[in-house]
Amino acid sequence: MRFALDEINNSSSLLPNITLGYSVFDTCYMYNTIQPALTFMSQNSVIYTENSYINYIPNVISVIGPDNSDAVETTADFFSLMLLPQINIFATCRRKSLPSFFQTVPSRIVQQQAILDIISYFNWTWIAVLGSSDEYGIQGVHHFLNFITDKNICVAYKSFLPNKALDTDTEWKDTIHHIVTNITLTNVNVILVFSTDTFLLNFFKDAVDLNLPSKIWLATETWSLSQDIYDLPNIEQLGVVFGIALHYVKIPNFDEYLMNVYYQNRSNSGKSGLETNCNQNCDDCLNSSLIDFLGYSETRVSFSTYAAVYAVAHALHNVLGCDETLNCNKTDIYPWQITEALREVNFSFLNNNINFDQNGDSPAKYDIVYWKWSGGTPIENVGSYNGLGNLDINPGKIDWKTTNNVVPSSVCSAECLPGQEKQQNGQYKCCFICVNCAAGTYLNENGTCENCSTEQWSTEGSTSCFNKAKRFLTWKDSMTIPLFVVTILGMLLNIGVMVTFTVHLSSPVVKAAGGRMCFLMLISLTVAYISILAYLGEPNIIKCIVRLPIYSIALTICFAYISIRSFQIVCIFKMSSKLPATYDYWVKQNGQYICLAIISGVQVLISCVWIIINPPTATTKELSSEEVLMECSQFGSVYNILQYSYNALLSLLCFTFAYMGKELPKNYSEAKCITFSMLIYFAVCISFFTAQLIDIGEYVTPVYAGLALLSLMGVTAGYFFPKCYIIFCRPQFNTTKHFQTTIQSYTKRGSGSTR
Repeated sequence: MRFALDEINNSSSLLPNITLGYSVFDTCYMYNTIQPALTFMSQNSVIYTENSYINYIPNVISVIGPDNSDAVETTADFFSLMLLPQINIFATCRRKSLPSFFQTVPSRIVQQQAILDIISYFNWTWIAVLGSSDEYGIQGVHHFLNFITDKNICVAYKSFLPNKALDTDTEWKDTIHHIVTNITLTNVNVILVFSTDTFLLNFFKDAVDLNLPSKIWLATETWSLSQDIYDLPNIEQLGVVFGIALHYVKIPNFDEYLMNVYYQNRSNSGKSGLETNCNQNCDDCLNSSLIDFLGYSETRVSFSTYAAVYAVAHALHNVLGCDETLNCNKTDIYPWQITEALREVNFSFLNNNINFDQNGDSPAKYDIVYWKWSGGTPIENVGSYNGLGNLDINPGKIDWKTTNNVVPSSVCSAECLPGQEKQQNGQYKCCFICVNCAAGTYLNENGTCENCSTEQWSTEGSTSCFNKAKRFLTWKDSMTIPLFVVTILGMLLNIGVMVTFTVHLSSPVVKAAGGRMCFLMLISLTVAYISILAYLGEPNIIKCIVRLPIYSIALTICFAYISIRSFQIVCIFKMSSKLPATYDYWVKQNGQYICLAIISGVQVLISCVWIIINPPTATTKELSSEEVLMECSQFGSVYNILQYSYNALLSLLCFTFAYMGKELPKNYSEAKCITFSMLIYFAVCISFFTAQLIDIGEYVTPVYAGLALLSLMGVTAGYFFPKCYIIFCRPQFNTTKHFQTTIQSYTKRGSGSTR
């Protein structure tokens, strides 16, 4: 601090023509903090209690220190009463944010995040935590445990190191023996210690005597550089020691300054002059060598103190309004003004940014240090950490005392193999048993077994699911070629019938079949045959619509045509003479076309509602653990059953009208042909619903396609083949004279039966 003040007082740019003074107190570790605080806050040894301290001027304008958590906690509340700025230079434990509290060391949050990042970096999840029984240790352990609540780290054991000065020797030894025993029983390899070096020094002495097994000791900044602990006899038996330390910054010219002070005091007055710079341990101080004295320049807290002094100087510089002409307004300065100015301080200093955030914290940096037990520098830097969460560590520089220098693990349970779920075993989340994910499940990102989707599968102990093999009719299937051949054959036969009827359009047989109107039925049949091809390949929404609604509409037109045609023939021979007016109206108003449109329109309406509300789409049905059947989703749905039922009703009408005309002239009687076609369709319907009730597995698609094809072949063969047979094989029956003869025979037979 003196070095920084001398630099500032000799500076021509910072606080020009202003001389800063100082008052230093030794706080004697933790027992003398109130007296210095009251002295700083007083005016001529008196503190005036006032309602407002806005115009109150204490003995000092800022306080730097003290250097331990207990002292900081005690004094901070006092200084905040009058907004007297206090800058913490070493302690990292603070319960709350105070308006005039600042620090040039990393905050507790940064400290604990650094420790957590180191532990996480090495994947240590099973640790012990020790703390000294002072403010630093108690608060450090408490806040660390809260900090890792939602982290994958378990504290197997925690305890606090007693103050040897306050316990009897027996109590002390019993407590330490209990701690060492528990550490050994918990089987942890990593021990995190929040402690000041004075507490830990006594603990390590006894731990060595009790033969505590070798461990990894993770040190906080309060003891990570303790030479006293490092020099303990046989301390290396305790294992590996490394941890965090305040970032080291070399202060220029500080060594020369200390050397001048050392020689100046000795040359002026010998040891008596040096006494003015001694603390209470005067014997050691008076006997200190130059090397020991210069060692103070290497202490890492030096830069924290150095930066704190300069921060106050910059704040005072701004409050006094010092300008470029080296003029400062020499006026009364109040503590609250310095407090406000410190919040605005922002300058670069030895490659470090000095500023304070809303909580009074400054940019944080740590060095990662490791204790080397033999050769070279006893304490070596092996990495760094900054407040942004950037951890840089070189594990290879650490002697882990293992084969091939492998980093030791510290876990309650070894990590599970891929595809295994952790199931907690006991009270600690880090203690678990590993269970393979069952077949049909996989290990997700959260570490739990999750079911595969219906279209996927997995074996036991899987980390992912595999798409199930999709089964549908392909060209490689044995049933595909026969279905395709028969479908094409049916289409060709249907086209052949169309060509035949076109050529013989004026023949009596074609006219009796409906003339030009029968081409509507033939076209519908062709569309129905084409729809069978939609059963080939992987189904999609278009193919499913063609398979189901389009096929049903085409079949409805066929059945509607047959039923209307049969009804019309019955009317000609049996009802025209009895109801001539009605028949004439039917003929003149094209009743057959209207009825065909209405009957077909009902099926079209059902199909449209089906497609709009819930169209048939491709869906899957599980065949095995590794295969799914691709089929259309609406087979067996209400709409599908309704369409089948409607066509069944039409086929029943066809059968009824055909039966009514069984006594008509043979050239017009189609009872046998229609009955044959309708019986085939009835069989198809029964087979369809039977297939819905039983599981026929992967054969469901070819079965449905075969049934649909069978119903079409039944119509083609049963209704049109007899007519083509007459045209090609019995042309003598395809004459007007033959048709007139059969009508006359029917008329005579009907007249005879009437008489």
